[in-house]
Amino acid sequence: MKHCYVLLLFALPALGLLDGCTPETDLDELDYTPKLVVDGSIENRQPPRVVLSHSASYFDNIDSASIRKLMETTAKVTVSDGEHQEILTLQPNRGFFPPYVYEANTMRGEVGKTYTLTIDLKGKRYTATTTIPTPPSLDSLWFELTPGKDSLGYLYGRLSDPPDVANYYRVFTQRQTTDDRYIPMYQSAVGDQYFNGKQFTFTILRGPDDFTNIVDDLYFSRGDTVFIKACSIDRSHFDFWRTLERELYVVGNPFASSGNDILSNITGDNVLGVWGGYGSTYYRTIIR
Repeated sequence: MKHCYVLLLFALPALGLLDGCTPETDLDELDYTPKLVVDGSIENRQPPRVVLSHSASYFDNIDSASIRKLMETTAKVTVSDGEHQEILTLQPNRGFFPPYVYEANTMRGEVGKTYTLTIDLKGKRYTATTTIPTPPSLDSLWFELTPGKDSLGYLYGRLSDPPDVANYYRVFTQRQTTDDRYIPMYQSAVGDQYFNGKQFTFTILRGPDDFTNIVDDLYFSRGDTVFIKACSIDRSHFDFWRTLERELYVVGNPFASSGNDILSNITGDNVLGVWGGYGSTYYRTIIR
């Protein structure tokens, strides 16, 4: 038998499910201790946002009522850039479920700065640090029909990667009138280890709206108006999404595990998740 937990990441904001498993001899002897789950980010020109929840046992019932109970709304959440700091306030946000997010009122992300997250909760402290790298600049965007398809195809992008430094990227898309938020493209996190300093062409595959139901429809369609968010991220932020997406896409089952660790950058006891900075550039294309 295996003893498994489910990690809920709300701020994707699509519901993401991960698991970690340790050997267990008897289901009747399961003793699961929930972990704090941190889903936090800060983007250039945007306020820092943090969603806190608790992981659930694999054997717990998961529905809207139980998810609400997993939310953590009593923490003191602070973000500092080394010169200024702000205590985030819990605010309603319909882009998330449950619709509660810790968010800054005045602080906005700036390119090149380092941001430290501190969470104080029930006598425990959790910390993480991230940076906002220089946003990427795409050289071009275009659409190509897939052979055998009348109106479906893929978007493609091309960027010139800066030389002599390691760069890490993440790309999101949003279809106007169809998607209610930016959704990470399929296998959205990529490093430049194979194209450092070169011009790189990549396929923008439409990502799933919900990681509990990963489908094969990765296409965009003629007539779509698509917004693209291209982001630079730092190494520890990249490592989290790389290892998370490896579980989601390679394993193909939100309740199974490859046995590999999800690399969190949060420091503290019994904690999971990420605090990540985004250097973002936005684009809009109409597929004809």
